[in-house]
Amino acid sequence: MQSGEYENTKIKLPVLRYLVLFIIFLCLVSGCEPNSADSVVLLQKARTALSEKDFERAISLATEVSVNAPERSESLLLAGEAAMRSQRFSDALKYFQLVIDFEGENKHTKLARFSSAEVYRELGQLTNAIQFYQQVLQANPDNVATHERLAFLLSTTGARWEALPHFFFLVRSGSATINELAIFADLDRHVEHKPFLESCLLKSKKDSYVRFGLAAHRFWDGDPAKAKESLSQIVEETPKLISAQAMLGELLLDEKEEQFTHWHQGLPEVAEAHPDIWYVRGLWARRHDKRQMAAHCFWQCIRRDPRHRRATVQLSQVLASLDDNSTAVFRERAIEMVELTQQVDDVLRSNGLNEAAFQRTLELLEKMGRIWEACAWGVVARDLFSTADWPQENLTRCAPLLNRDLPLVQDAQNLAKKNDLSSYPEFQLPQINLHLSAGETEAPVDALIQFSLSSNGIDFTYFNGPDPSTRGVRVFESNGGGVAVVDFDGDEWPDLYFTQGAEWKSGKREPSPSRIYTDRLFRNVGDSFEEITVQSGLGNQGYGQGPTVADFDNDGFPDLYIANIGRNRLYHNNGDGTFEDVTDKCGLTGEQWTASCVVVDLNADGLPDVFDVNYLMGQNVYTAICEGLACSPSVFVGTPDRLHLNQGDGTFKFIPDMTPVSGAKGLGVVASNLHDRERPSLFVANDQTPNFLLQASGTDDASGIRMENRGFIDGISHNEDGLAMACMGIAADDVDGDGRIDFFVTNFKDESNTLYLQDTEGLFFDATKKAGLAGPSWPFVGWGTQFLDADLDGAVDLVVVNGHVDDYRDRGGEYQMRSQFFKNRGSGQFTELFADDVGPWFEKKILGRGLARLDWNRDGLMDFVVSQIGEPASLMTNRTAGSGNFISIQLIATKSARDAIGSSVEVVVENRRWKKQLVAGDGYLSSNQRMLQFGLGKAEFVKELQISWPSGGESIMKNLPVNVTLKVVEEGANFTLWRNSDLEIPGAEVILEYQKNALNSNALLEY
Repeated sequence: MQSGEYENTKIKLPVLRYLVLFIIFLCLVSGCEPNSADSVVLLQKARTALSEKDFERAISLATEVSVNAPERSESLLLAGEAAMRSQRFSDALKYFQLVIDFEGENKHTKLARFSSAEVYRELGQLTNAIQFYQQVLQANPDNVATHERLAFLLSTTGARWEALPHFFFLVRSGSATINELAIFADLDRHVEHKPFLESCLLKSKKDSYVRFGLAAHRFWDGDPAKAKESLSQIVEETPKLISAQAMLGELLLDEKEEQFTHWHQGLPEVAEAHPDIWYVRGLWARRHDKRQMAAHCFWQCIRRDPRHRRATVQLSQVLASLDDNSTAVFRERAIEMVELTQQVDDVLRSNGLNEAAFQRTLELLEKMGRIWEACAWGVVARDLFSTADWPQENLTRCAPLLNRDLPLVQDAQNLAKKNDLSSYPEFQLPQINLHLSAGETEAPVDALIQFSLSSNGIDFTYFNGPDPSTRGVRVFESNGGGVAVVDFDGDEWPDLYFTQGAEWKSGKREPSPSRIYTDRLFRNVGDSFEEITVQSGLGNQGYGQGPTVADFDNDGFPDLYIANIGRNRLYHNNGDGTFEDVTDKCGLTGEQWTASCVVVDLNADGLPDVFDVNYLMGQNVYTAICEGLACSPSVFVGTPDRLHLNQGDGTFKFIPDMTPVSGAKGLGVVASNLHDRERPSLFVANDQTPNFLLQASGTDDASGIRMENRGFIDGISHNEDGLAMACMGIAADDVDGDGRIDFFVTNFKDESNTLYLQDTEGLFFDATKKAGLAGPSWPFVGWGTQFLDADLDGAVDLVVVNGHVDDYRDRGGEYQMRSQFFKNRGSGQFTELFADDVGPWFEKKILGRGLARLDWNRDGLMDFVVSQIGEPASLMTNRTAGSGNFISIQLIATKSARDAIGSSVEVVVENRRWKKQLVAGDGYLSSNQRMLQFGLGKAEFVKELQISWPSGGESIMKNLPVNVTLKVVEEGANFTLWRNSDLEIPGAEVILEYQKNALNSNALLEY
């Protein structure tokens, strides 16, 4: 320990017995006052009592020392330590305060302040503790122990930026531990010490920092309502706690404009210096589509903290959308920062023993000009990996650069200094009269949401080919099967197709075909289903994964494309109720493990193309069982996805090198139009690797197509912490009512599911915590998921099915898991409803996998169907009472691929409007009913309905009834006008079928 430091948790004073007699002798010889000699003796006795843990005697003796004696301060310090060790904290504080008041600034008063801070920390009074530690640094700015305390307390309570100088001191002094280095490397990382904060709260319920820390944990854990309530109280009481202000501001971004403005107007002047305030301003500007202003704000943030990862990522996205010249450098830095987060995470997971992650961390720090940190990591690495050369090589390069004036980030690598973005508009809120009333709003739908299990003739159980002779499961046994909704016979009643597994003997590299285990087709006959697999000509005998429905030849009849482990199958709908296997004829030859698939026109030639989302490969991928349990996908190599272009003659051509090779471990997929109205983007959910967002575009080469991975720059590859999750299912819809499509992704246990909101055209951000969807997902392994408006109030709700990958019950875990339903309270805020609210099926534990959305009984209430491992599939019928009205839309394109994927439909009623997009892929191993449904709440008619087709055409209809289903065929001009039950379509033949159903008033209008 260096001179001037205080030891970790208690005061230790040397006991030098032989000096006492010598001091007394000197006093006698030199004429010392008797009370001085007495004080020395008393102090020595008090020290002895303290060493013998006789705390009461130590206090009694120490406090007998004369007030005027030179030993008075030491005796009070000793009394304070004895009081601390005997849990008499108020007395300890009294003694330490006497020292502070007794004499001027010296070593005793410094130690008294430090000790007082220790007592306050023990009492849970973190605000006082922080203040006293800061007083210590004012007198002794180089005290390592105090910097360590402040770094811990400030980062733990959410005041991460305030903790930065203290971490930096520890780095520069060579005192930082590996955990401290890890936290400092990415201060945007959540520092979770909830038990410590909860223990502090029990002792000090009103402490601002304690309450802030717990509010931050609520925010991180996905409980935004309680976090906002706590933060509002905290900033009202302590407005200069700027980190709390910034967190509250981030939560208020999703509230009414007046609330955010009121918060911003109340910020103290010192807030201008805080990077997180500028980060929140940037988010506000971005969400209001003020991208130039957003760029200015994010730039201001990283001027103050060039290591601010979230701001750097946001800035790189915004600059890309502005086509700014500095986009490339900020994008590269953002990628480096995200990778650093991942590498540091790997270091922590391995307790510092992952040498590759450790080395890459040093490389990234050095590359980003963070030389102080690189050297500190290098010193630790030299001790941990003593036989390796790279730690010393790092130190040889970096150590000579260290000097007193070297900043945290070298000027040459400080992008905010090298790239001046001050010319972009400064932050400015619009003028809002805070006293204006919000105006009248539509009365909410008062509905009782209920789902019930309906067998209705569906007798299907997914068989995953388990080997009962071995413990654990092979990796393919965990993924389960999927389900597709297909009206194969054109009778407007949605039918169901389930993929099936196969017998697969242990040690074999491929399954055994069997007529017992085949895919199944169930025909909807109105009130029930009947199996007609054999009659239809179907019966895929491969190891089935995800099916998709698409009209690949544009003949008006939906076809089926089936993903398998092994060769996929394409079944052509003959139009007479039967299918033909045309896989060989079409030239589809891939033999990979395909999880999900999508058939959609990617090159805008009007012909739907085939895209395989592939998963894993490797010599033992089908045989390995890891330590008697299911293997993690991390032990296998990913398989690149495959693109097959439709040649228009009934064949497909495989186009190599179209998709990323690195990190390709795809499970789910959704096709939607984000950046190009004619060419869709493919959102691929990858398992433990960054997600892809593959944007199709045209080229001049022979393939005529290019697939650019925009996952990172569009904000959809990682979660907000910069980590790649174990992603599986995807749900797609407009969650917050802003007219833009959003995505929800299911993840593994102990990882939050992720909600990506599209707040600016083509740009997404992780809104999981603020939506209330983070905390409820932690205990579950999520698979299939879909949005559906259960009560037709105009806000889409969410269904998630769960189930573990192996049986962990003998270890206190789970295997089967219950499913979840989340009610959208409006503007993308969700609340989980449980079995008592929505039906007993939601408390049943299953191995849920594929999940598809449909209205199987045509009552206007959206249902869903689930494929389950080892148990019969669940058809869940929506029985909600008191629901709102609706309008459903089916689209047929004539100037592009017939399925009309990527079309957008906008519906306007008296005081609200909605916009949705027709997508394909539908997430994990499933294919939904190809229909858009709009919950209309209490609206009694539709003022206007506008369709934007992929071809660029528009169709407009006005004054439409509610509770109907429209089937609309694309024509050459805007058409369709509803007047007094007369439908006028200029230039088009009118076919009108308007049937009132006595039970539900749903009808079918066909144009």
